[in-house]
Amino acid sequence: MQYLPSESVSPRKIARDTCLLGTATLLLCAIGCGSGKGNPGTTPDTPTTPTTPAAGLQTYFSPYVVGTTNGAAKGLLTGPKIYTIDDTGNKFSQSTFQLQLPQQQGSQVINAGVTAAAQRGLLTLGITANYIPNATTNVFDATTYNPPKTGSFAVELANQTGGLVQLVGQPVAPLVAATQCPTLKTAQTYQFLTIPAGLIDSSSSGQQAGTWDPTTDTAYGSVDISSNGSSVTFNNIHQYTLPSVGGSGAPAQQPSSSVTGACGQTVFGDTITVGQLTVTNPRPGSGAATPPQASVGIGSTGLLVEHNGSGDPTNATFPGTSPALKYDNTLGAGTGAAGLPKPSSALDTNALRGAQYLGFVYGAGTYSGSSFAPPNGWSSHLASFGFSTVPSSCASVASATNTMIYGGDFANDDPTNSSNGFGNCDLAIDLGTQDASNNGLFSNATVWLGANYAANTTSKTYSFSAVAIAGQLNGKYALFLLGVDTNTNQPWAIYLLQSN
Repeated sequence: MQYLPSESVSPRKIARDTCLLGTATLLLCAIGCGSGKGNPGTTPDTPTTPTTPAAGLQTYFSPYVVGTTNGAAKGLLTGPKIYTIDDTGNKFSQSTFQLQLPQQQGSQVINAGVTAAAQRGLLTLGITANYIPNATTNVFDATTYNPPKTGSFAVELANQTGGLVQLVGQPVAPLVAATQCPTLKTAQTYQFLTIPAGLIDSSSSGQQAGTWDPTTDTAYGSVDISSNGSSVTFNNIHQYTLPSVGGSGAPAQQPSSSVTGACGQTVFGDTITVGQLTVTNPRPGSGAATPPQASVGIGSTGLLVEHNGSGDPTNATFPGTSPALKYDNTLGAGTGAAGLPKPSSALDTNALRGAQYLGFVYGAGTYSGSSFAPPNGWSSHLASFGFSTVPSSCASVASATNTMIYGGDFANDDPTNSSNGFGNCDLAIDLGTQDASNNGLFSNATVWLGANYAANTTSKTYSFSAVAIAGQLNGKYALFLLGVDTNTNQPWAIYLLQSN
């Protein structure tokens, strides 16, 4: 159950559904709390089409992304998030579900507020209440804002099937409405990108929870996904490191070629739980160490979002890995993955670069010290791409090519300063050549950061290499990109959805 801003959410008023007992119970919910075609042992006679959510109140599953904070409680830094957005009632909330916190016995709202429609399909979000766990009283203390705290945004896909969200002071996170378990008797090929975490600087030693090493860890890959009742199979898993930073091209820790998960009703929706389940003490608040498990949501239009269990406060490791991994490596490294169905034919690059987009640019920063503290130098900014007429100022970003897309951030992250819904022109993406054997994959992309881009600390225009995937969700283009600036040791991700 989610609490909206209009409700009185006391620290004791926490949802306690029967399927909300903890991380260990997510798998039990997946195989025992489902209904209909999602029940174990049942197989639909004919393929079904996932239900498309109706406009109005929608609940979204979202992975943990490095930089997400809520006060000083490290337990709330990690774990997937639950978002609700009510387009009819103009309200939203952000919730967590943590096993390790003794004061949290179910899903807990940590931010709530109001929404308003802006230009080109953008939603502005205003925070009216923030809830932070009090280490002394073991309750959640509320801070209220009147007027609402500004600087938060969301971009939703049609019919609220998924999207992107960024709350002020937090990084962008992908959203998916996991309203039904997938029905894929014929395997669907997905391409995915890792959701990056901070890099480890030279003063740190060993792998920390929630970090990403682009030379040894997965950057992108593909997988064939099929289902039979509540059983979901991830087959032909192929993973690759980032070409521009060296390495062997394959991650040091590769998953099995085939992995099976269980799908069913959880606090996050109808999500797929992947990974070994070993529980010594499932009592909430016990601090029991459980191996990292992946949670995957697939929306009705095909958007895939994964949280890979990274950042578990118990510091548990994934079984059978050497050196031990602190996340489930079925798909993405970092903290998870975002994926798109592989197009059945090569994309029209001219149409792709000619579309208009809203999205976010995320720099994951660098770790030094505690992995539960936000990395140094991380950033996340609202952005628009696809100028219909390229401003003359874009010439200072990069010279035009026939695979270039221009865009940029908004002055002071405030889209109301724009008369046409477009921001600055201080970024450019050169897609390069589409892979001949992998439709929608651009493995030799280049990103240009203009000197005036808000998160450019060098005060000069420069570029770095990247990998991008593209596809269509309900007839609209989606473009996801991942790269590393080796000059400043900075990972970057860009997530763009075609705007209306």
